Amino acid sequence: MITEATIKNVKFPPELIPDSWFGNVPASAEVTPPVLDLRRFSPYVIELVNVQVTANANVVLRARYDDIRVEENTAAMLSALVGACTLLSKDILYLNFLGLILVANYTTHYGIWVYKPTVAHKLLYGIPLANDEKAIAEKYNIIDSVEKGVLPLPISQQIEREYKVMGEETHSRSINIALANTPYTIESIYPRKGEIVVLTRIAAAPGGAANVIRFIVDRDDDIGMADVRTFPLSLVAGGEVACFIPAIRELRLHTEASVAPGANLFRYTYQRIKLTNTLRARFGLTSKDELPGDVWEKVIGGVL
Repeated sequence: MITEATIKNVKFPPELIPDSWFGNVPASAEVTPPVLDLRRFSPYVIELVNVQVTANANVVLRARYDDIRVEENTAAMLSALVGACTLLSKDILYLNFLGLILVANYTTHYGIWVYKPTVAHKLLYGIPLANDEKAIAEKYNIIDSVEKGVLPLPISQQIEREYKVMGEETHSRSINIALANTPYTIESIYPRKGEIVVLTRIAAAPGGAANVIRFIVDRDDDIGMADVRTFPLSLVAGGEVACFIPAIRELRLHTEASVAPGANLFRYTYQRIKLTNTLRARFGLTSKDELPGDVWEKVIGGVL
């Protein structure tokens, strides 16, 4: 489950953290504890995206992003496919399900974008600027750019502009889970010199609900950066989960289960990305004085 601690482990924003849930949706009540309930995650801004549900007239989706509430019966939603959803939050993000009757083994998966707001984001979202940020806003005329609607850049456009892909690979593995509650390595992935690696997609054969097979992602020194139960996943359309988890030293993918289900299939995609000065500034890997020109200020401002 994604918690506030998961959000605070984000080191190389923007990051897209995947998660999944399955369980019984009770009659005339919400799932307890909630599927997702995030608060007190400042200074980050987060977005709930890529929500996948199974259409069921007896299941109601409830969500909240800051002061906006959503309540929708899932009967007409895209069954087992990712739906259109972007719930942006500065303070509270909530996702849960309510049953009209008892619904057993209901599943969902989703992702959370996490990023530190730039000066442009803060101007758009009404977040107060520090004095040095005010100076950057004035120097690069960011207020006018926000008012025009050209800043801040969407995450997808920022990634296309800044993350220079040197290679992309999709790997598949069959892992024999022979013992319960025992980690089994799927693969460890290391960046080449002058590069980083970014995990962008994961998928797995679901296995049985009682098996509780998990797809676990460790990044550098961060253990369990993503911990996704595979029962809501699959190897076909709608069952693959998008993510964006950069690592500067190592991505470690492994699995374990609550029983010993034997062989299980896993699929995942990662990219090799050039480590540019822009990314060094964005990730906090170098100081302002170590970077040429105005790279650092433009990254903080959200101009790059």
